[in-house]
Amino acid sequence: MMQTLRKYMKHIMWIVAITFIATIVFSWGMGGFKRRREFLEAGIIGSINGEKVTYQQYSMLLEEEYRKIREKEKVEELSDYRRNLIRDQVWQNLVQEKLLAQEVARQGLRATPEEVVFYMRNFPPEFVRTSEQFQTNGEFDIRKYHEALSDERYFQAWIPVENYFKNVIPVQKLQQRVLATIRVSDPELEHAYRLENERVNVRYVFFDPAKMTLESPLIPEKEIKKYYKEHKKEYEESEQRKIQYVIFELKPSAQDSAQTRADALDLLHQIQNGADFAELAKEYSDDKTTAEKGGDLGFFGRGTMIKSFEEAVFSAKPGDLLGPVETPYGVHVIQVLARKVEKGEVQYQARHILLSFKPSTETQESVNERAEYFVGLLQESKGKNFKVLAEAEHLKLMETPLFRKGGFIPGIGIAPRVNHKAFQEKKGWISPPMSIENGVIVFQITDIQKARIKPLDEVKESIQRILQNEKKKQLAVEAGRKFRNAIQNPEDFLVVANRDSLPVEETGFFTALSYIPKIGTDPKFSGTAFRLREPGEVSPVVEGNRGAYVLQLIERIPIDPNTFAQEKEAFRQKLLQKKQNEYYSFWFSQLVKKAKIQDYRDMYF
Repeated sequence: MMQTLRKYMKHIMWIVAITFIATIVFSWGMGGFKRRREFLEAGIIGSINGEKVTYQQYSMLLEEEYRKIREKEKVEELSDYRRNLIRDQVWQNLVQEKLLAQEVARQGLRATPEEVVFYMRNFPPEFVRTSEQFQTNGEFDIRKYHEALSDERYFQAWIPVENYFKNVIPVQKLQQRVLATIRVSDPELEHAYRLENERVNVRYVFFDPAKMTLESPLIPEKEIKKYYKEHKKEYEESEQRKIQYVIFELKPSAQDSAQTRADALDLLHQIQNGADFAELAKEYSDDKTTAEKGGDLGFFGRGTMIKSFEEAVFSAKPGDLLGPVETPYGVHVIQVLARKVEKGEVQYQARHILLSFKPSTETQESVNERAEYFVGLLQESKGKNFKVLAEAEHLKLMETPLFRKGGFIPGIGIAPRVNHKAFQEKKGWISPPMSIENGVIVFQITDIQKARIKPLDEVKESIQRILQNEKKKQLAVEAGRKFRNAIQNPEDFLVVANRDSLPVEETGFFTALSYIPKIGTDPKFSGTAFRLREPGEVSPVVEGNRGAYVLQLIERIPIDPNTFAQEKEAFRQKLLQKKQNEYYSFWFSQLVKKAKIQDYRDMYF
């Protein structure tokens, strides 16, 4: 038991038992560059309200998260894009934990010894509940747990669990304090229940702005200028930059591929000489989804596998050892296990060992050396001959469009270090070789567009389209109003629509919160439909998301009072949890907003 608990010690202090906090998107200042440099030299990756986060602390959490995901998904490597997402998530979790711990300390919340004992006896953490020592027939055995808890020999082993609860209980107290005033009143409860359960069915006529014709498609200059002046904030642009670059592609050399084929052949010979196929698959196969099962692919029919793989298997008989067989995934050593006919289809069971084509260490070093050599040439020319030197080295020169800080780089993708350096340095700066998803990049900053408001000339055409659409929408509303004015009684709806050749659609039953076929999610349409009380009642013109509508109620199905009475308390709990989630998220977002958070990760990654 001591060994099992020690295994989890490094996880424990970072776990915060928050069951319903929503994902928060953080926004924080970055501080001055001089200050950032000082933090970099001190090995500090960020700070939360003055509490420093070291690179070692953050990277330990990050590597642990990488490891867990690789094990869960059975992959050896994670893409740069995925790693970037994980880095952000680990940072956000760390910020969340620090802020909550600081707030707990500020409010003087503590866990009493009695509370710790109570929680340890009655609410063992998940990592304890799933421990083999406390399992009986695959289920957590509370008796075994209590026996171990009372055994003095294990006193030291329980200290990490005790510390875990000393951290968790104050956070739970903080949650309870924050949410203590949240209630659900009876009127609020009934209103929410009606929104989810009351249903209506309406027919409607849709007046499509796209089918409206303007007398003149040209918008007066005065109106365009007025719109631009009123919406200038929408045309603000942050600083953007442009780079030219070359990529030294990292891919297996002919020698690497030949070595992979030779390795596959060696595995085949080992198996032929009596080696255990399943054990070799577990140790060497790059197909991690089947490796743990000894490479077993189960039964499959034609059309399931890559053609070359399928042809090899379906041309063999049970017991045959095949390979090496090449596919786009790499080289396979295959053993056919069984054949059967099911529902008239021939199926084979096989197992395989996959060796993917990968660049060797020597190939990687060669790519890095080429990139370093190219950077040396650029530095000798002081960056003036990037294009000439790229052509001389038979490298494809590419250039990005303008891109923003911290995001996706067109043509390159998510490359945090490239993006960071592109915005840190001056125009003309040449990068050192940097690793990216598909190789090594060397780039030069070629253009800097400072933060600005787009001039009218750049946005004039788009504004004209916006104003044209607004005018067409008004024409649609006028057409709808004309149709509505022609309706004097409920029977007129279909008569007038037929007379004017206007298509009439029917929604089918929907609730106030549901998606409506052909309409989508449109609060104005839904709200109007539920304000109609009696069948046959016709609405005024509704200006919805897509255009104008006139509705007529066909049928309303109110909530059933008996069903509401039966479901009332369960629904109250559901609504209460929703309100708690929303309020807790709001409260925490305010905590983040008031916090001084500095993030220097882009100087490391």
